[in-house]
Amino acid sequence: MTKDRVTVASPATLSNLGSGFDVFGLALNEPFDVVDARRTSERGVVIDGIEGRGAESITRDSARNSAGAAALAVLEGANADFGIALTIKKGIRPCSGIGSSGASAAGGAYAANLLLDDPLPLEEVVRCAAQAEQVTSGSFHADNVGPAVMGGLTIVKSYEPFRILRMDVPDDFGVVVTMPDVLVDTKEARKALPTEVPLKSMVFEVGNAASLVLGMCRGDIALIGDSMRDIVVEPARASLNPHLLEAEQAARAAGAAGAFLGGSGPCMIAIYDRSVGDGRAIASAVRDVYASNGIGSDTWITHAGQGCRRL
Repeated sequence: MTKDRVTVASPATLSNLGSGFDVFGLALNEPFDVVDARRTSERGVVIDGIEGRGAESITRDSARNSAGAAALAVLEGANADFGIALTIKKGIRPCSGIGSSGASAAGGAYAANLLLDDPLPLEEVVRCAAQAEQVTSGSFHADNVGPAVMGGLTIVKSYEPFRILRMDVPDDFGVVVTMPDVLVDTKEARKALPTEVPLKSMVFEVGNAASLVLGMCRGDIALIGDSMRDIVVEPARASLNPHLLEAEQAARAAGAAGAFLGGSGPCMIAIYDRSVGDGRAIASAVRDVYASNGIGSDTWITHAGQGCRRL
């Protein structure tokens, strides 16, 4: 029987995880976007509507909208003989640092794939979503769309040829997301990145990235947190994210195993061991940092998620 309509939840994600720039990504359980897709007889993709957080700032031009571009990439990759109309409900504010455009791209690609009579492999769905991310961020990267589609922790092994791997996350891996009322544009944040990296810094980053994966395999939250150190990307973006270092220090003092800048920012991410705490003290400590500087913030206490799912 022909599938005519699907609704998909596509989650927020954490990219980089400190030491794994453009390589590591982690799906969260919440917040998430909701993407509704229906078949149309005319080929191509149209955006019927966008609502929710920051909807007024998002284009309905399907060629420049990450969900629309991703859905179109899937249809073209599958040589589909139909089109799609999308409705997007944003649960993730744009310019948040937790994969807002990535969630929409992943949701559009995943929904389009569900409508195909012969669905594409998930890795190809990720590639289509990453292709759409290039529209909004100016670069082809899969550290947000990968986990949004596949769930858990994803590792981009290589971009040419494109290959992405997935692994499970320890059950005790807790996450506190704090989003201050500050906007950071991904394109601008990428302009701040260094064009050259000293060999000593590269060795530091690779060592931490490797030990982070080992910590995931062992279920060692302390090792994971200690491995989320970055001396290359985060320092370059710190000036765009006010009070970041203070917030990270407050999180660690309140019991976080590690703290880092979420994507381009402004979200500050702290991880903790769910077997020894509930994350509320960490969330409160970080909120207090921003509040004392006259900045409001939203907080989620969450954990790793399964990625895109059909509702």
